[in-house]
Amino acid sequence: MPNTREQILDVASRLIHLRGFNNTSIDDILRECGIGKGNFYYYFKSKDELGLAALDRNLEQIKQELVQKSFVPGRGPWDQLWEFLEYPIARTRKNGCAGGCPLGNLVLEMSDIHEGFRQKLHLAFTELRTRIEDCLRQAGLQGTLREDADVSRLARFILAAFEGAFLLGKLHQDPEVLAGIIEELKQHLEHYRTEPALGSAR
Repeated sequence: MPNTREQILDVASRLIHLRGFNNTSIDDILRECGIGKGNFYYYFKSKDELGLAALDRNLEQIKQELVQKSFVPGRGPWDQLWEFLEYPIARTRKNGCAGGCPLGNLVLEMSDIHEGFRQKLHLAFTELRTRIEDCLRQAGLQGTLREDADVSRLARFILAAFEGAFLLGKLHQDPEVLAGIIEELKQHLEHYRTEPALGSAR
């Protein structure tokens, strides 16, 4: 059974994901946890501190569920990218589209109004983009990426489409809308692959 701090973080993470940070009050969290404000302030000095801790928890979960499972050393670069792109499809088909991407939601809500959130989110998306760039550069070294590909620009495009798929899946409440966008993205990326990589297509 989780201790009180973990219980608070569990509830806060879920409510922030569904409602947003600003639409989730401390009272909402305490009501669902069934604890008093004294317990809350023993563990967290403020709502902002709780929000940043919940974000850290989300980042660690995404690292375990997405980054470590997708970007596996020794696996081919295109297989790593394809695994990365399969993640939102599998997630939304299993859990539904409610909530969308917890990181993308916070980027939209908090980047303009809270520098602490913006910095953490910037670092998280920079790490994801760097992982994608590493895959593309590895493909280039293997001769399976077109020589005219702009790696940095293509990596940003992949990440933008990845997040956009989450957003439209959430809007339509339809995992197949998200899946269609990801499949279209894969087809676009095929134009950047050279012939030797075709045999590893998933």
